[in-house]
Amino acid sequence: MARLPKALLLPGLDGSGRLFAPLLAAGPRAFEPEPVSFPPDRALGYDELAALVRARLPRGRFVLLAESFSGPLAVRLAAERPRGLAALVLAATFLHRPLDALLHPIRGLVGARLFGAAMPAPVVRHFMAGPDAPDAIVAEVQRAVAAVRAEVLAHRATEALRVDARGALADVDVPILFLAPTRDRLIRRDAHEDVSALRPDAAVARLDAPHMVLQRAPHASLAVIEEFLGAAAARAALAG
Repeated sequence: MARLPKALLLPGLDGSGRLFAPLLAAGPRAFEPEPVSFPPDRALGYDELAALVRARLPRGRFVLLAESFSGPLAVRLAAERPRGLAALVLAATFLHRPLDALLHPIRGLVGARLFGAAMPAPVVRHFMAGPDAPDAIVAEVQRAVAAVRAEVLAHRATEALRVDARGALADVDVPILFLAPTRDRLIRRDAHEDVSALRPDAAVARLDAPHMVLQRAPHASLAVIEEFLGAAAARAALAG
């Protein structure tokens, strides 16, 4: 029996990897998940984080699965065409200009002061987890964010606001899946159109979920991901 490919799970702005718990609990059967964590006390940009993840790339077949902040990072790494990479999965993320239009006025406020206070539950629900989010998910987001130094979060946010991964996407030579939550209030809901414009062959799945699609719709997300990976593996087998 063929060994399942590993899947490096690249986290959102908190960088902890702990928010992948609902997806892991859904029981992935098409890949072996390996959550990646970023240092909570070092203000690393996309260049430094790419080096960190590059050192952890598995041997053999693997998948890059990135959510939110880590999308441009995964695209950059996939564009390097590392040996063994089988697919790229992007969830509720962006290539450039990440914010929903209603949030554009706060771009100039991004800094350590913005992240210096505890994240209020209403903010978590409105922008990330959805108004009907369980208390447990909201509390876990709050804990994950509180565990990271404010200046680190601010640096990551600044990096996200100025990144442009469109050029890198054109160099990706593996199948691409984009999970696009239809109720995202944080990232532009048309971000998937940037991917489709550059890579018409990319699969786009629109899911009824808020920004935290992997956390609020883990079973639906996993079903789409596993169907996509199965189809990609079948095509590779026929081609090879």
